[in-house]
Amino acid sequence: MLVGFPNGFLLEDLPMTFRAVATVTTLLFAAACSSSDAGRVASGITDPATLVKSPALPSNPDAPTAPLTTAATTSVNSAGPELSGLAVISDDFTGYPTTADLMAKISSLHGGTADWRTAFYSDGYGSDVSIDPSVKYNDHSTMKYTQPGGSGGSPWLAVAFPAPLAHIWYRVKVRFSPGFTTTGTLVNSANAYKMLSWGWSGHDGSGRLEISNTNQYELYENVQSGPSLVGGGNYLQAGNISTEWTDGGWYDYIIEVDHSQSVGVIRLWRSKAGQVPAYIGQTQEKMNDGSPMPQLTGISVGLNFNQVRAPNQNQAIWWGEWEVVDGTQHSNPFGVSR
Repeated sequence: MLVGFPNGFLLEDLPMTFRAVATVTTLLFAAACSSSDAGRVASGITDPATLVKSPALPSNPDAPTAPLTTAATTSVNSAGPELSGLAVISDDFTGYPTTADLMAKISSLHGGTADWRTAFYSDGYGSDVSIDPSVKYNDHSTMKYTQPGGSGGSPWLAVAFPAPLAHIWYRVKVRFSPGFTTTGTLVNSANAYKMLSWGWSGHDGSGRLEISNTNQYELYENVQSGPSLVGGGNYLQAGNISTEWTDGGWYDYIIEVDHSQSVGVIRLWRSKAGQVPAYIGQTQEKMNDGSPMPQLTGISVGLNFNQVRAPNQNQAIWWGEWEVVDGTQHSNPFGVSR
């Protein structure tokens, strides 16, 4: 199932009235390369003074207590929740019998074969994305991102919303290859992978779920004007990798981004696929000048890898499905607790 809005266009080729939606591609790309990230997570490097990392909030006593992971090896074919049917945009990769079919949905500007004016996926794609019929989620093929050894490259795809939204729920199912790592060969460079991202209109920067400091989850939003932070900057330290990189299992990530309030809030749930999503915590984000947080215009599936992997460090990530639900229409579409 594939639902979406054409994107992938170039801003300079569009009338000004159409550029607000188009900016998701530019914003997510700028976020991936933003200088505000350059030194904030590597060992021995000081964070920029404008970025304030917030401690994780205490867990809600009503949150589910099921363990986040188990040590048992999981079958390559895993069962778990399917798409909710409530999404504004979504993909479960059932519409692509072959990799060529997926390429036909990716902008030709970024390695695919689709017309950039009508492509579903745009931005930062790279050359190592494919449909994998051997690794399944709910008995269907999945999308594989290959991260080859000796490189820092990693595929990532961006999708624009049909119209800007103030409140979203973003859910994905992910599988890491056993032996996956964010470490690499560079000195004084972050051991980090920016796994998920969302962008907005009117400002640079983005929000992200990142695996940083080698194996630590971080949830945050950086609203920027060029390299300068003008909003956000609070970080939720959201726990550490457990068996995600060793058991070959599927994992479930749910992010709520609410910019409909005067002070925005972002929340995270995660679990092994098929288990009750565990509430991890939240952090508040606001603009420095007191204005509302910006309207949300799109998401990325994957983002950049901050290291150069060792020559023999060949690894991969599989995506089983993803969806974005409008939080103003559906206040708790996945029935989670906090």
